[in-house]
Amino acid sequence: MLKLIDCQIDATGWEIKIPDIQLGKGELLVITGPSGIGKSTLLHWLLGNIPRHVNISGKILIDDIDVSQQAIERRHIGLLMQDVYLFPHLSVQDNICFALPKDTHFSSKKQRRIEAMRMLEQINLAHLGERYPQNLSGGERSRVGLVRALANKPKVMLLDEPFAALDPTNREQVGRWAFQQLAQQHIPSIMVTHDKNDIPESAKQLNLADFFHQKDQHQISLDRNNP
Repeated sequence: MLKLIDCQIDATGWEIKIPDIQLGKGELLVITGPSGIGKSTLLHWLLGNIPRHVNISGKILIDDIDVSQQAIERRHIGLLMQDVYLFPHLSVQDNICFALPKDTHFSSKKQRRIEAMRMLEQINLAHLGERYPQNLSGGERSRVGLVRALANKPKVMLLDEPFAALDPTNREQVGRWAFQQLAQQHIPSIMVTHDKNDIPESAKQLNLADFFHQKDQHQISLDRNNP
C-alpha cells in the first residue's frame, strides 16, 4: 500500500496542496495537468531524487513505513520513463539479470540468468531473451523496460509518459499489457500522462491544476483544459 500525506509543491509564484492519497495493491493513480505544473517533478521526489527548482514536502508511506527521508536505493520504488534505456552491450536476458536484487536467491550468474528467463517466459517474451536492444521494436523495448523494472522487486511503480513514443496501436496494446502486469503483481502505481487515451477506466485520477494556487496573479496562467 502507498500513502501520500500532507504533500505540497511550493514554487516561486505558485503552490499545489495535494489531497492525501492512498493506493492499495495493484491500484493505479494517473496524474494529469498542464506542462510545467510539476507532474514529473513529483514522481522524482517520490523516487528520492530531490528537486532543486521547487520545494516538495509531505510523507510517503509504503506498507505504513515512512520512507520520506530514505535514500533512493532503500525506497524500493521503480521508475519507467518514455525513453527506455537498456544497456546496448547486453542481451535482453542480461539486462534483466542486471536489475535482479543481489540477494542470496540470485547470488550466482547462472541463477540470475535462470530467473531472468523465467520472468520472460511468464509473459511470453522468452523469444526476446537473446536479442540486443538495437534489434527490438519500440513496443518490445517498452515491454522489456517494464520487465526489467519489475525484476528489481519494487513495492511501488512510477510511470512517466511511458508510452508516448509508441504509435497508437502499440501504445494501446503495450499500455493494456503493462497495467495488467502491475495489477497481477499487486504493485500500486502512479502514472503521469498528457494523453487521456492512456488512462484505463479502472484508474484513479488526479489533475494537479485543480489544486493549483497562484501567489502572484500576474505571474502564471494555466490552461486547465490541457492535461
